[in-house]
Amino acid sequence: MDVIPHTGIDTLRLGSSRECVREQLGAPDRTSRDYHEDGEISEIWIYRLMRLELSFDSEHGYRLSHITSYHPYTLLRGFNPIGMAPRFLLQKYPHLDLDVELTPEESYYTDQVLDLTFGVARGKVVSVTVFPEYQANGEDVVWPETRN
Repeated sequence: MDVIPHTGIDTLRLGSSRECVREQLGAPDRTSRDYHEDGEISEIWIYRLMRLELSFDSEHGYRLSHITSYHPYTLLRGFNPIGMAPRFLLQKYPHLDLDVELTPEESYYTDQVLDLTFGVARGKVVSVTVFPEYQANGEDVVWPETRN
């Protein structure tokens, strides 16, 4: 699984429609909905064997808004962060900031330059989430080129 910052994972592109993703990956193994305090909704598609979680957000017209990989062979620019201790992750990615610390055992580090979030559980990186790039105003998304 090759993570491409601001773009997607492998050939899966941020900004794709649900129909395009279903055509590419098939039906998800499970779906759920997250209802946010601001009234927005995220439709989550889970592909267990690929260890992917895809989020289609209402604020973006249910386009693919972010992708999370839990796959043990996730590569980011040829480097696999899965299983790393946070201190080594911080050495590799100097733009990381501790974004959220849910518990002493679970936290999320975000790289504001690459728009990536690394999930850490029990002292190891367990996930990488890729987000699209935003324009300088911080509101408008710069979607990568998609097939749909």
